[in-house]
Amino acid sequence: MGFWQHLADSYDRNAEALKLTYPLSTTSVSNNADMIVVIVIDSEGNFVRFEKMDKRSSGNKRGPGNPLLNITIPVTEESMGRSSGIAPHPVFDQYEYLRGDGKKYDAYIDQLRGFSECEFAPKQVKAIFQYISKKSVEKDLSQLNPKDKTNIIFKVEIPGNPQPKVWEDETFFKAWHQYYLLVKSQRAGAKIMAMKELVENEKLSSQEKEQLKEHAMLKDMTSVDYITGVEQPTAVYHPKKISNASANSKLISDNDKMNYTFRGKFSKSSEAVSIGYETTQKAHQFLRYLISDRGYYCGEQVILSFTIGSMENVLPPPIEEKSIWSILRGSVSQTENDKQIYLRAETGFDYGDALRKSLAGYSYGKALKQHARTAVMALDAATTGRLSITFYRELDQTDYLEKIADWHDKCKWHQKFWDKETKKYILYTGAPSVDKFIEAVHGKARGGKDESYIKIKKAARERLLRCMFDGAPLPMDFVVSAIRRSSNPLGIINNGKFDRNGFDQVVSTTCALVRKFYQQIGKEDYKMSIESNRTDRDYIYGRLLGAADKLEEYALYKKDNKSERATAAIRYMQAFAQRPFRTWQTIHGCLNPYIQKVKGGFAFNEIQTIKDIFMSGDYENDAPLNGSYLIGYYHERAYIDSLIEAAGKKNNLPMLRKGEQNDGQ
Repeated sequence: MGFWQHLADSYDRNAEALKLTYPLSTTSVSNNADMIVVIVIDSEGNFVRFEKMDKRSSGNKRGPGNPLLNITIPVTEESMGRSSGIAPHPVFDQYEYLRGDGKKYDAYIDQLRGFSECEFAPKQVKAIFQYISKKSVEKDLSQLNPKDKTNIIFKVEIPGNPQPKVWEDETFFKAWHQYYLLVKSQRAGAKIMAMKELVENEKLSSQEKEQLKEHAMLKDMTSVDYITGVEQPTAVYHPKKISNASANSKLISDNDKMNYTFRGKFSKSSEAVSIGYETTQKAHQFLRYLISDRGYYCGEQVILSFTIGSMENVLPPPIEEKSIWSILRGSVSQTENDKQIYLRAETGFDYGDALRKSLAGYSYGKALKQHARTAVMALDAATTGRLSITFYRELDQTDYLEKIADWHDKCKWHQKFWDKETKKYILYTGAPSVDKFIEAVHGKARGGKDESYIKIKKAARERLLRCMFDGAPLPMDFVVSAIRRSSNPLGIINNGKFDRNGFDQVVSTTCALVRKFYQQIGKEDYKMSIESNRTDRDYIYGRLLGAADKLEEYALYKKDNKSERATAAIRYMQAFAQRPFRTWQTIHGCLNPYIQKVKGGFAFNEIQTIKDIFMSGDYENDAPLNGSYLIGYYHERAYIDSLIEAAGKKNNLPMLRKGEQNDGQ
């Protein structure tokens, strides 16, 4: 129960900030599928006019479109979960409940009458009841011709009241919650009295027995809440619509009467566990807030972290989806000026190191002192009606930051992403994002709503969470699949052509996986830059392939100012990984036409140097290469780029884009 207890307690601590946006006993409706009609009345319940919030639409050349609007409305337990039958919302509801005739209207007006006559009812509710009692909604909205499912909300214009929008008045929501708690307590009391009367009074008439049986069948009762330990009205139904992605899925439900949710040991679900109505409302509302504020979605799955008891959103997310650059600028690097920040972006800052600095009292210092624990969770909807907590961990906040920093340190490699604001590539050193992991291991989605790809991505995100926070080893299948995909560069295409940028990204991610894998098996730790003294055969063959790739890439660019064509190293890379010695002869033969043009250049000289590094017999060994050859390949290309950049600065030549070389080399 710790999970629910923390959520409910966090709501209590932040109730003042949440009382309007996430009040208790409420849900929300939107203009996503249809317009929302606003009926404006005066304090006496007289119709003034109607307004409407148009259906959500995308912008175009003719106009900006209509934004998505979410309107908070009060609900009962029954109306919150309604799918069929009659279960009216308290005040705001669909047109078919307010129209003025039928059983739905009768149920709605009866409930509204009870609320309007209670001691908690604000003036707005009394005015709305007066208006609805006139049964004039259909006539007043005749020009609009609303559908049965069109949502109706109210404005009440009362002299001296600065807030006519009832759905934005916090006293209105507070009054409804108080009234509904009273109703639940009265039902629970009526149930107990009816059961007692049926047992003790033998002189009841058949009509009296029938009425008492109806009261005895009420589900409401008062019991000890298993979460707080306090006696309160129990929750009969629990909220749905916890996140937009999971729609009607519930985290708590007891409507499965056929299987083994509680049957076999208990006759009723309330005997298995009892959760208070107010507690479940607080916990679900705070969870809704967290998901809306910081949830990372993948289909119905959502992953988030939060500081228990706090609404502050200062922690780095558990799985990186947003731009690390924006996080660094917005939090970790607040102590640095803009010039230093951009300089680190040009040279490739170490994200793990930046997180560790936060432990020394930078931007997270205040939060670390005030709040002790951090929770990480993943939720997923297995079916349309069931939402489950698939991952949940509680850590000290320092441990949380340490684990993320450790992940970005041990699984780091040189990364880059395109910053839309500056319109340039930003370099950083850290663990690849989830999307990059998935692309390196499984490729990209096939387009549209690729359900199988979403399933794969959701599973990968959870497995990575366990690696980060449980110390689970990096999945071997990730490493093997990424190596195979990187070794087949011609399979990475964009618009039907070889995608060099996409391939470079896949190689970077694979290098991170390989480096992490070798660390966890305790074999060796590869550095982030070239290791000239390393005599490992696989690594050296990778360097050789990288030098050949750079040599031909430069020659092609020198010929027609284009370097996007696939080089021989790229075309034969898959074969090279299986038979390096034999395939190298083929690749080298393809280089002969270009060698004369670039003879004496960095790449040409590197090929000669690398061949001399092989230990005796290693060069002729034609056994398949392991994943470390990709690290050698990456290192060699990056090393040649650094030589070119240094030569350009020395000769005062203009800066060239990565992959280009100057004639001076």
